Amino acid sequence: MTAPAYTGLSSPEAIADPYPYYAWLREHAPVHHDTAADVWVVSRHEDVMAVVRDHARFSSHQGLPVDNDPFNPNPAPPWAAVVLRRVQSVRVLLTTDPPDHTMLRRRVAKAFTPRRIAAWEPRIRQVADELVARMAERGGPADLVRDLASPLPTTIIAELMGIPAERHRDFKRWSDQLIDGLFTGGSRAGMMRGLAAISWFFLRTVRRRRREPGDDLISLLTAEGDEPLTAPELVTFCVLLLVAGNETTTNLVSSAMAALFARPEQWARIVADPSLAEAAVEEALRFDGPAQGLLRIATTDVVMAGVTIPAGARVLVLLGSANRDPARWESPDEFLLDRPNTRDHLAFGTGIHYCIGHLLARMEARAALEALARRLPDLSPAGPPTRMTSPVLRGLRTQPVRLSPP
Repeated sequence: MTAPAYTGLSSPEAIADPYPYYAWLREHAPVHHDTAADVWVVSRHEDVMAVVRDHARFSSHQGLPVDNDPFNPNPAPPWAAVVLRRVQSVRVLLTTDPPDHTMLRRRVAKAFTPRRIAAWEPRIRQVADELVARMAERGGPADLVRDLASPLPTTIIAELMGIPAERHRDFKRWSDQLIDGLFTGGSRAGMMRGLAAISWFFLRTVRRRRREPGDDLISLLTAEGDEPLTAPELVTFCVLLLVAGNETTTNLVSSAMAALFARPEQWARIVADPSLAEAAVEEALRFDGPAQGLLRIATTDVVMAGVTIPAGARVLVLLGSANRDPARWESPDEFLLDRPNTRDHLAFGTGIHYCIGHLLARMEARAALEALARRLPDLSPAGPPTRMTSPVLRGLRTQPVRLSPP
């Protein structure tokens, strides 16, 4: 079947299934100027790798849109635009280049060492098992996102940060407001209200931890050292951690189960051998990853695939397209538990900006799938899902499920 021609990534058709459009881009316009969004779209695996690893020519600085968001045409209110510009002036791990990025990464990496994250595995499995047990005990209508994929990472990231349980719902509400502002048609004003609320909460928390440190992640980040972070840097990192820590795992679990619902024979394999959940998580990251694209800024004219990307241009690298590139993957549009070298995917990026929380997201998603396979082997969709309306963030907002055969 011929892939449909690219007409933009924000259409309902592309958001529902962007992969045929990615295929058209890779074949016909691997470096494409989307004039409507004013971004240069890069889609082939080789080129995506080159852009993401070349921070000298493709800068992460100012990578988050303020006035002209290519993913959400709704304008930000004037007051919100002013606040966003001030936020942009703070050094943030996601939107900095070396040497600032090197310092920030070194400062926060100690909170995400393999040993520290591994110590959380028993608690992550306990929370996943408890959530799935509640679904099984209720026995009635359930929703995969509401009942498992969303509360699991919310609970874990809040506990990592030492946030009391009674504030977990606030955490989730603020996170949803921030993410919804990035959706096509989402409320930018609502996003700013969420940002203001969570920033004020974290500012007070940072001040308390500096006076009375504990053993939580925020205390670790606020500890004195050779390269102390400023209060605004600490707050913005906490906000980023909250949002990314919630959304990545929620979307990963929902997308993995969507792929498995469409392939019941593969779900049956995981039910028979829950250890295959690890392979399912890695293949889901490649097949339908939570982050579909990243923004960069060209610092100079760059010729790529015979096309000149001008200096100052915004460049959208399609991680989701790179992960389905037949030049890199055999049978890329198939979901295969036995795929070799699956961890070579770009779902968490590559190079200096490789996702610092990847171990946590993987562990949470694996625990969720294993808990479902053990406790709810007959799990199946009970209705159509509701998908996130974003061309760069991919996952489900709702997925009704039945717990036993119809």
